[in-house]
Amino acid sequence: MKTITISILITSMLLSAHSGLAQSTPALDRNLIITNGTAELSGRNDSAAILIAVVTEAKSLDAAGSENDARTRAVLQSVKSLGIANLKLKTAGYRVTPQRDYKARPPVIKGYEVYNAIEAALEGWGPEELSGHATAIIGKALDSGANSIESVRFYIKSRESLETEALKLAVEAAMQRAKTMAAAAGVKLGRIVSLSTQPLQMPPMPQMLRAVEMKADAAMAPPMEIGESRVSAQVSIMYAIVP
Repeated sequence: MKTITISILITSMLLSAHSGLAQSTPALDRNLIITNGTAELSGRNDSAAILIAVVTEAKSLDAAGSENDARTRAVLQSVKSLGIANLKLKTAGYRVTPQRDYKARPPVIKGYEVYNAIEAALEGWGPEELSGHATAIIGKALDSGANSIESVRFYIKSRESLETEALKLAVEAAMQRAKTMAAAAGVKLGRIVSLSTQPLQMPPMPQMLRAVEMKADAAMAPPMEIGESRVSAQVSIMYAIVP
């Protein structure tokens, strides 16, 4: 009797599990049209982030640190003197690296390098103003003690409107593609079963100038080309086919 009861319980559990799985699994026998749509929009950059570095070396840590501190303060004061509205300055990196003489046995510390990076951020400017401000900041920084411009990155401050428009266009493209497929196949589209957005594998990056070492000479500050940034969207859409 116990054996029969156990068998019945196991059978009931298996049937219940099968029923639940069937309910949670999408109907694979449904006639569907599945396609996707993509859209890409470009917008003029209106912001920039300039990474300025002051690098000093000396035999003692105190000497290297003191020189770096003085030069960094001079750079900050010089850039601030430009009077650019809403200019944001912040420390972006700081490190002290011992310089070792590996010819000695054992190796000995022969000096220190102090690295101090400052980020200057400009946001919400027109192309000509942004270009002019970026050039002026680089020139002032180099003239007052900076010896490395690590990067200049141009970007769009607010991307929401472009992203929204790109998403709308991607959905429209997916819907039009589904209609074309249905017409070619001689079938009719029913309701939308699924609609989802998908991240692109390689999102476009804002324009960036690579790191470059420069001498402290304001005349070397180059003119800046602001450029554009791209915003992309991709969606997947699934239609049921009307019998």
